[in-house]
Amino acid sequence: MRRQSFFVLALALAAVFAGCAPPESSTEALTPGESAQALTPGGGLRFMTYNIKHGELSSLESIASVIKAQSPDLVALQEVDVLTTRSGKVDQAARLGALTGMYYSFQPALLSYDSGQYGVALLSRYPIRTSQRIPLRSAAEQRILALMEVELDAAHVIPVGVTHFGTTGSTERLNQAADVKAALSGKPWALLGGDLNASPSESGITSLLQQLTDAWTRGGSGSGYTHDAGFPTRRIDYLMLGSGWTSPVLASVVGASSQSDHRPVVATLTLPWSQSLFGDRVPGTAVEPDTRAVEIGVKFRSNVAGTITALRFYRGTGNASGYVARLWTSGGSLLASVPVTDGRVPGWQEVSLPTPIAISAGATYVASYYSSNGQFARDPYGLTNAVVSGNLTAPGSASVGGNGVFVYQSGGGFPASSYKEANYWVDVRFVPSP
Repeated sequence: MRRQSFFVLALALAAVFAGCAPPESSTEALTPGESAQALTPGGGLRFMTYNIKHGELSSLESIASVIKAQSPDLVALQEVDVLTTRSGKVDQAARLGALTGMYYSFQPALLSYDSGQYGVALLSRYPIRTSQRIPLRSAAEQRILALMEVELDAAHVIPVGVTHFGTTGSTERLNQAADVKAALSGKPWALLGGDLNASPSESGITSLLQQLTDAWTRGGSGSGYTHDAGFPTRRIDYLMLGSGWTSPVLASVVGASSQSDHRPVVATLTLPWSQSLFGDRVPGTAVEPDTRAVEIGVKFRSNVAGTITALRFYRGTGNASGYVARLWTSGGSLLASVPVTDGRVPGWQEVSLPTPIAISAGATYVASYYSSNGQFARDPYGLTNAVVSGNLTAPGSASVGGNGVFVYQSGGGFPASSYKEANYWVDVRFVPSP
């Protein structure tokens, strides 16, 4: 479905009527009345930055293909044309929004350029609620911070910044870093993506790192070089995270060598307020043809203290009498037991615990569910090796005396047996302690 923004229409009119140019700093609600999507169950947040060089080196279709291949939730775009002559009077932000099926918002760095506008944009899988244009101190070409508010769910609206620093020297970029820090001050959940035209050791970058953290440093491997795309020798494209993003991060440079003169960077951020082992992955075998009453589960631990707020499991078929989900200590003491009715099948079933259960760092626990008619998900050898996701780990089977556990018993009970190191796709939702 194509998702459009009234804000971009306003900018298009501003390009035609010079007297109607937007103010230097404005806040405007986008997609009014639209409800936020639910976050992918247990999933993280995929954040990408990409300097697209206004599509000069390829096509918007090629650029959209690079973006879609990474399945991002948020994409910070730099060097975006809107209605310029050189780009064939195309609104590139709107076009990329349509090609990717994402919401979009554009903010012009140059309010009047080549009969149109030129600046930065955000693509988002979630509604963009506000968008603000913040000019940065610039020695030559005007640079800006576009600061948006994105609604991940009803409880989490986060600030997302997109910027493109100047090229006249380190002093200019140091000033721009100071302006960005001021705009993001007091926003621990802020995300920032952009082409910063600076190496990691330059003063502007080290200044930003007094307030933000570098996703590549936290979760990347190798040089992180992004420019020039054909044979990268410099790292100048960054994803930075506010202080609230404390969970582990994975980052990579995308091997797109010809669509632009920059390669994109993408990071997967574990949601600090909601972690799980398996996210939105699905089993290879969703329905085992075993119809006996059984309780099946997984051993897991966290490397930090926190609380279990919900229990989850994947079902490929329904159960007329529903299920019971349980949480245990490693010794078999029952910590929680809650009934579960069928949700969407096939799919992840989830039930919130009436009272979150505190767990200790490093201790092993068991999450399980009882099915009176079996037919559970099962992937043999799925837990031969440890599964690590954020702060959570499902240990490799041999290291804990068997993982992927079960007991055949009417009414269920503590699952302690293991066979073929199977993954039964049982999971938790975990919130680290502050």
